[in-house]
Amino acid sequence: MIDALHFLRPLWLLAIPASALAWWMVRRRQARNVQLGDFVAPHLKNALTMNRDGAAGIKPVDGVASAMLLLAIAAAGPAWDKQASPWFEETAPLVVAMEITDSMRANDLEPTRLDRARFKVLDLVGARTGSRTALIAYAGTAHIVMPPSTDIEVLKPFIESLDPAVMPQPGTNAAAVLPLAREMLGEDATVGTLLFVNDGFDAADLDAFTAFAGDASAPPMAALVVGTDEGGVALLPDGAPVTGPTGAPLDTRIDEGVLREFERGADVAVVRAATGDADIRALLRTIDSNLRQADDPDAAWRDQGWWFLLPALILGAAWFRRGWTMRW
Repeated sequence: MIDALHFLRPLWLLAIPASALAWWMVRRRQARNVQLGDFVAPHLKNALTMNRDGAAGIKPVDGVASAMLLLAIAAAGPAWDKQASPWFEETAPLVVAMEITDSMRANDLEPTRLDRARFKVLDLVGARTGSRTALIAYAGTAHIVMPPSTDIEVLKPFIESLDPAVMPQPGTNAAAVLPLAREMLGEDATVGTLLFVNDGFDAADLDAFTAFAGDASAPPMAALVVGTDEGGVALLPDGAPVTGPTGAPLDTRIDEGVLREFERGADVAVVRAATGDADIRALLRTIDSNLRQADDPDAAWRDQGWWFLLPALILGAAWFRRGWTMRW
């Protein structure tokens, strides 16, 4: 914030030395009046001197000078952050990468993790009216389902049709999404967000994610993790349980430690899916934060002068206190 601090109307800063000069002249005159009072009889001096108890302390001119200083800074328009233009915010793209694997069939979040993920994505896209959203589906491989679009009605049938049975290769290869997302976003990569909607990450992908996050031209990443740490039972459409490599029921537990590694090492903002819309609001804040960090050429600096106006008004209110009215 300090590095970005500047003034929108810097000429008003010239009022600061002018205020300081006026304060010094009034203070000097008051001090001279006190010295001249040494030639007056003590009993008359006490009767004729106003605010004699504060003669050596804070005087009305000090409050006035402080208020003038604050008003000069406020009028100069201090600014240290930007507000994205509405056009920029509406066109900032979001790439949603949904994991479409058998573990997403787990029923620890009803009706299933995949169904819950569909609902959440549609809620998120609905809350970003006018913004572009693209869709990628991944399992063992990653595939573009829909290029960036602002029409939620176009996106909805694609999301509803995604099922592990249509994925050409089993597995969980989230790293395969990264080059596709960069290609889709193109020049808008740094102003968009790559959102993974899954039930966790594979630790083997951490290095690829870390390298991707370290590229200044790559989009920021976030993840909506759907499921519980304890996991659930993944069921096929015929009701049979999904089995793992050993023939036992598929392990659908979520490794919280791996999520923390992706947060720290790859700067992935992880949000756990929850009932209600708290998770959607958290994602919207993350997307908005990514947008604010981007270099929007049309962004306007926020005038923060009101921070200095409030204390100036409080000091000005002291002017109505008896004995504190300024006499020039």
